[in-house]
Amino acid sequence: MLLGVRILDPASGIEQVADVLIAHGIVAKVGNPGESSSWPEHPDNGATGVHVISQAHHDGELLLTPGLIDAHTHVFGSAGVARVDEIGVEVGVPIIVDAGGPGAETIDDFVASRIAPASTRVKALLSIESGGITDNHPGHNTTRSASRMVTSSIGTFLEAVDRHRSSVVGLKVWATAAAGLQWVEHAVNLSEISSLPMFVHVGELNDPDATGISGDVLDHLQGGDMVTHSFTGLPGSLIDGTGRILPEVIAARDRGVLFDIAPGEVNLSFDRAEAAMSQGWIPDIISSDVHRWARRRNPTMSLPYVMTTFLALGLSLNRIIACASTNPAAALDIETGSPRAGSVATLSLLRRSVGSTIISDGSRSIRGDESLVPVGCFVDGAWIPASPPETSATPLPYGTPVCRTFLAELGEELTHHRHHDSRWRGEELHKLVHRARRKAGLDVAEALQTLHIGLPLEEATLPAGWLLEHLGPEHSMDHLQSLLQEGRPTLLPSR
Repeated sequence: MLLGVRILDPASGIEQVADVLIAHGIVAKVGNPGESSSWPEHPDNGATGVHVISQAHHDGELLLTPGLIDAHTHVFGSAGVARVDEIGVEVGVPIIVDAGGPGAETIDDFVASRIAPASTRVKALLSIESGGITDNHPGHNTTRSASRMVTSSIGTFLEAVDRHRSSVVGLKVWATAAAGLQWVEHAVNLSEISSLPMFVHVGELNDPDATGISGDVLDHLQGGDMVTHSFTGLPGSLIDGTGRILPEVIAARDRGVLFDIAPGEVNLSFDRAEAAMSQGWIPDIISSDVHRWARRRNPTMSLPYVMTTFLALGLSLNRIIACASTNPAAALDIETGSPRAGSVATLSLLRRSVGSTIISDGSRSIRGDESLVPVGCFVDGAWIPASPPETSATPLPYGTPVCRTFLAELGEELTHHRHHDSRWRGEELHKLVHRARRKAGLDVAEALQTLHIGLPLEEATLPAGWLLEHLGPEHSMDHLQSLLQEGRPTLLPSR
């Protein structure tokens, strides 16, 4: 039971202070402040087991909103944060979307290791690269040509989507000079055949001298497709150095293309944001692009933090809430809740804290007068309070005897592979991992958990085959041997 909270519902335009009862997974009652005192469920009327959250016990106004959706995160692959919930329910965000972490070859692993164990509802933008985000994808390594990247065939991609249609909400493609337009053209084909929207990265991450291809890319996009990193200051930005919005951007928005923020670690320029917003160009979606490196630099990096940033940049609270909840819900066809009576209770509770705050984009700082602080969220009616960032990791447990059988089978597979194939590539190694687990009769989640025992927790987000590629042949075999012989791992250094 929530007492005296402010309801903000962008879809209906409702904004009111109210008492709210959440019961049986829905918003059961909404009444004027104080009206709840007559409800049978109120503790003062003898009801038991009711958790009450009252505005009277909080400094700063409590805001009840549709469930926030962080439409651009990384919880899988080489960029993934260690724990899903630390950027989801623990910061008041009931729904997150991994932007390209899994590909067609690794989506099964993603579902088992990232979606199934989490309290946060997790969706995926499926990478057009077969393995998803690994150390060799063009966004993170511009030294390798796109011709050496392994993209999913149409058949493989569609099979992956069909297996996980409830989890896959779009496809992710990197539009960089290294990847070239051939990736975008392939993505357009996949998008049309799968009926999934495209989610397109712009901005040259690792090559400050690259010539951006954003204008050419935008000409390939249609209504419902999304562009991410809209206010990046890197080459390939949608806004040039003089603050001019590219004409291709205006034409794309006229066609119904949507634009996402996703600052991450380096992809938000206050100068570009202010220039665009001063011309009335407002983003459609606000997301975080939180990943392991952004989290290291700023442990508080989260969707509420980015929402606070846009308060400081002058965007209205109602627009910010819409950009972080109902807008991405509509764009990606994700069901979230509403603080209206009868709605599914997937909601966020924030505290509007008044006080000076300093926010930096890495080049300059701005001062804000208030912050949006997560109090908690509801996931299908279940209340989950927000938690402060963790500074220590919980070790993974050791496996069962069948896990040891899996390790032995995998060791044999890898030994045979080394003798007959000099390549140590993630794509092939991934197949060997899953062949070994099938021989051992182990499910995907248990196999992945076993393989990651004893490694730095941040490496537990890599797909299995690419983890072995990352470790290399010698360290991989030493790690398996240690687990088999001693029942515990040799801790390997993070590389």
